[in-house]
Amino acid sequence: MNIFVTEYLCSGACELTEAESGLLEEGFAMLEAVITDLLALPHSRVMTGLQQTLSLTSPTLEEANRGERLQIFRANTPGEAGENFKAACRMADCVLIIAPEFEDLLFRRTQQAVDCGTTVIGSDLHTIRLTADKWQLYQLMQAHSIPVIPTQLLSEKLPRSMVSLPCLIKHRCGAGGLGLETFETEDDLQKRWNQLRSAEEQFLLQPFLTGRALSTVALIRAGHREFFPVGEQQISWELGFEYQGGIIPVEVDVSALQNIHDLLNRVCDLLPGLAGYVGFDILMPDDAPNEPVLVEINTRLTTSYTGYRRLTHDNLAARIIDTNAEFPHIEWNQGETVRFRTDGSSSLLPQS
Repeated sequence: MNIFVTEYLCSGACELTEAESGLLEEGFAMLEAVITDLLALPHSRVMTGLQQTLSLTSPTLEEANRGERLQIFRANTPGEAGENFKAACRMADCVLIIAPEFEDLLFRRTQQAVDCGTTVIGSDLHTIRLTADKWQLYQLMQAHSIPVIPTQLLSEKLPRSMVSLPCLIKHRCGAGGLGLETFETEDDLQKRWNQLRSAEEQFLLQPFLTGRALSTVALIRAGHREFFPVGEQQISWELGFEYQGGIIPVEVDVSALQNIHDLLNRVCDLLPGLAGYVGFDILMPDDAPNEPVLVEINTRLTTSYTGYRRLTHDNLAARIIDTNAEFPHIEWNQGETVRFRTDGSSSLLPQS
């Protein structure tokens, strides 16, 4: 089987800003991890695209490249990366796309692959676009009484009486917390509000709720859902929002875990186009620690993959790619806790 795995930022498809360099690190970690797992499958051949300045760090991947089981399309310019993408899609039996949600990149990348006539692994186009737009997703969830963080579209028409402090502003279609800002005072919020006035409807305003920032994954295949162990996100707020990886699994009250699964099942029922590896961010508020609130949905591989793959001897990539085969439930290593970081490194934590 010829499998094309593409990570947008790593492929050279765009010029990166300094703020996006952290997303490149996360993207590269996911790319190397999933390619390594796919190459462990018999009869698999993997293709990927890399910008000219990126080098593989894994000896396994370097050996596969020399042995022609891994083909790398190099690009010096975004134009070359675009041509590489089309060529690989036409050669592939299936495509696994990793891309950020901002600027509709994940949607557009998926649409391009579909137009090339290949099979794309993952959620359908409608669901990708809906979940990437946090405002549309909020409206849909609220309409169906699914717990979400109160959200307002940043607008000059928004009455100040509807703003509670502390609060945060985030991109309507963001990824990795890029551009997320918190505000403690009315003056600081007003200054930023004025700066964003020209693009105000591309930003959202939310109260800053304290609680446990949890996340999990649903592997959705042929009408079957399998939920991964719940993890806790490691977030620093010292210099603004900074995602630092996570810990999996974490201890969650039995009733809270059931509530999380009930919440996710309701969301999945509402979005039948979800498929493959789907990440869910969840908040357990301090004032209601057993009542989960949906934060966002990622219809793509997430950084947590680098941690989950270390928590099991099963090949997670095989289950993502082969959507028709029947697999037993994933066997998670009992008594182990993994701390994963955005650069792809991970370590086992001592057990208490």
